Amino acid sequence: MAMFRRNRPPAAGQPAQYGPPTGQPVAVGGGPGSGPGMPPGAVGGAAGPGGPASGPGGDLRQMLAGAPVDRVRLDLRLVVTRPGPHLAPPAMVWPLGDELVAVACVKLPDGQIVTAEVPMAQAWGMGAEDVWLQSATNLRGEHFARSEFDAPGGADMYAFVGQGWPATAQLTRLGEALGADLPAGALVAFPDDNTLISVPIRNQRIPETVSAMFATGHELTRGMQPLSPRAYWWHEGVAEPLDVQWHGQQAHVNGSARFGQVMAGVPQR
Repeated sequence: MAMFRRNRPPAAGQPAQYGPPTGQPVAVGGGPGSGPGMPPGAVGGAAGPGGPASGPGGDLRQMLAGAPVDRVRLDLRLVVTRPGPHLAPPAMVWPLGDELVAVACVKLPDGQIVTAEVPMAQAWGMGAEDVWLQSATNLRGEHFARSEFDAPGGADMYAFVGQGWPATAQLTRLGEALGADLPAGALVAFPDDNTLISVPIRNQRIPETVSAMFATGHELTRGMQPLSPRAYWWHEGVAEPLDVQWHGQQAHVNGSARFGQVMAGVPQR
């Protein structure tokens, strides 16, 4: 069982101001590598429950499309969610592997979350990479609490809980949020859409921490619906799902050939 060690104070940002919306929100969410590099994959796609959604609200979209780009830039954010029919083009979506996506959004002053769309970006004069980089960079200013835990194998386990924006989005800048290089990546889990559990991979015993990750996530979220019930390997902008086989309370972890190659190159202990 992981033991609580300490909390880190949150960081804060200052949203831009817009005029009052003239229509219904396009999307309303829950409050939505080592750096913010743009992941592979084209813009457009789908996201699942827990994230923002495209839909009616042309007046609001038109208002945002006509807003000054310097003001919009301050309010761009990313949301990490599951794939599915929840989003559709022209929403700006990037795959983070087969099971997770990042969605560009605009955070309004009243807390509404609006899915950014390609026509909006075109009106702002911003390309897809510019939207990604600005959205990821703005996550630096979001409130989140970071707790550190002891875990099996001498590992350090970290929990991020969002305060104003879902902490799961910090996945896209995990190394920066941890203040550490992640050459071998990290194990991550999402016990709900506002909580991110992470264990940097430092040695070959790190997979032993999977059971503690799930137990800690359950304690922190009191059994709320997880963003995903699986554990993932986050490495170079891709979240690969891990195959976890349970033997009593112990977890045996298998991953892709790429995961095996990287694990073979880290110290045994």
